[in-house]
Amino acid sequence: MSKSQHTYSRRTILKGLTALAGAYAAPSLLTGFRNAQAAYPTTMPDLPPGFGKGKSVAIIGAGVAGLTAAYRLANAGFKVAVFEADSRYGGRSLTARPSDTHYKDWWFKNHKDAHLFPAMYADRYQERRESPAPEVQTCSFMDNKWQKAGYQGDPVELFLNAGPGRIPSNHVNLIALCQEIGVDLETYIFQSMSNLMQSPTYNNGNPAAIGDVTYNLYGEMAEMMYGAIREGCMLQGKSLSDADKKQLENLARLFGDLDKAGRFNGSPRSGYDKMPGGWRDGGKRRAQISLDDILKSQFIGDADANPELSPGSFLFNSFNIDWQPTLMQPIGGMDRIWQQLLLQKIPASAIDSRVNGNRENASSDPRVGDLVSLNSPTQDIIVREDSIQVRYTPKNEKNWIGVKFDFCISTMAPSLLQKVLDYPAAPRPFIRGLQAFSETGSWGNSDPTPNLWTPAIKVGWQGMERFWETEDEIYGGISWTTNKIGQIWYPSEDFTAHTGILTGAYNRGENAAEYAQMNNQQRLDTARKGLALLHPGNEDKVGHGMSIAWQYMPHQVGGWASDTATETPDVYKQITTFAKNSRFYCAGDTWSYLPGWQEGSVASAYCAINAIAHAMDPANNAFAVSACFTGSN
Repeated sequence: MSKSQHTYSRRTILKGLTALAGAYAAPSLLTGFRNAQAAYPTTMPDLPPGFGKGKSVAIIGAGVAGLTAAYRLANAGFKVAVFEADSRYGGRSLTARPSDTHYKDWWFKNHKDAHLFPAMYADRYQERRESPAPEVQTCSFMDNKWQKAGYQGDPVELFLNAGPGRIPSNHVNLIALCQEIGVDLETYIFQSMSNLMQSPTYNNGNPAAIGDVTYNLYGEMAEMMYGAIREGCMLQGKSLSDADKKQLENLARLFGDLDKAGRFNGSPRSGYDKMPGGWRDGGKRRAQISLDDILKSQFIGDADANPELSPGSFLFNSFNIDWQPTLMQPIGGMDRIWQQLLLQKIPASAIDSRVNGNRENASSDPRVGDLVSLNSPTQDIIVREDSIQVRYTPKNEKNWIGVKFDFCISTMAPSLLQKVLDYPAAPRPFIRGLQAFSETGSWGNSDPTPNLWTPAIKVGWQGMERFWETEDEIYGGISWTTNKIGQIWYPSEDFTAHTGILTGAYNRGENAAEYAQMNNQQRLDTARKGLALLHPGNEDKVGHGMSIAWQYMPHQVGGWASDTATETPDVYKQITTFAKNSRFYCAGDTWSYLPGWQEGSVASAYCAINAIAHAMDPANNAFAVSACFTGSN
């Protein structure tokens, strides 16, 4: 092959073939159209073009909720200004990417129009000054093989989703948005039966494959069920007929892989210590695991635990509708969602010249990103009967500027909103809800997370080789441990490549509060020791580590709200109590039944938009009957 020719990764070739196949059924993506979109049953309000003409909306926060609201409102005729206190977009959706100049050049070259908003590329971040780990962390991931080849062709795409990392199949608002704005999705593997579990009370602390323990548990339970059937158990209060017994016995045998006598003698479902091969090589099956060992393992979990504060059940997490074995992720990183939102074209009339529109050519080629003012913290939101004034401090300025709007959507955390909201006529329940969300102290160890929020911490590593694939037959999914690191996530992309990114720790609740009290090196040392519990002997095959404790990130207060709608429904009702035909509303996953999920961000943004539409056109029944107001039947 001549030096002028390029080499291409498997992923690039597959993406190219997909695009080529799609070209026969759809117009060129260069036109900006995505034809034949599926009719997803979203909750997006139907606002006709020009609906918001003459009206202005301030949006506080440029995360997924804020940018979704900005995109929809701008295309409905509103003037929109988005105020973001941070120096970056995305809120808690943060994807760390390599700081290497050649890699960044490659990335921008491969993402059309990304250069319009260069701050969309995040290669560093920094926790607040009071954090135990306040130093700037710069992402040093790098494909050394690509580097040694003179940066020819494509590297393995390396990134750490430091915030959200997966999309369930029932999150239709988010999926429909991804389809509309050009974010291609691929499979995210939540669970493979080759993933591992580890605790000090099981097998002397040695890790076990999820499939090994699971199928032994099924076998033991099935044998008990088979015995109960034989002893004449009742089915829904009725005695079993012979036909019933036969059907149930058959069910038990298939469920647990029992023999004809209803006994469990181990199962090949559990896997092999040595795989069978050719000729007389029958391999070696894994040994049977007793029910007593499983019950003592700590793998089962606590049925009474708050699901937002605990890791759940290692064995049964994949039964959760949001944690199915296969989920989805954007190709190339979770930040691709809000990056594509920034690049969406909007009417020039949406740009509020009082606030933004400073990008060259913004008036001739306006995008959602032109509505956003970074480094512009909100000082006050003054809500009055006839208007709303937002006082903010522009980038590189010392003094605040006040701008009046017709409406405002805040996506700030409740405890941060309480500090800047001046709203004498606010419903009293709403104010009490903000106050409840502002109480701290329950997490101990000087952790600043509000009581109704969840501390959350992650660590990311680059694997210098993919030892989890070659040694443990793990391709994607999550391994679990009772150790402080909680989990290890494996990449669901670029299988069999020479390198990849691991989420080397992910924890929440008390463990995350304690873990966050370490400095960065201590966090990484702890993660390395935790990795050694799941992958003994491989702890030195990872490097370029990064940690992030969300309760210490600028303009953030934690990982997510602690399942407020379910665990503290009275408080949730309070924060979703808005004045009738108000000018002020809130959005963000906290204002949803899906805290911590981007679906909650999008769905709540649609509720806020619907509320504005209802305030403007109260006679329109389509806005009045929204489930945002009435609840679901």
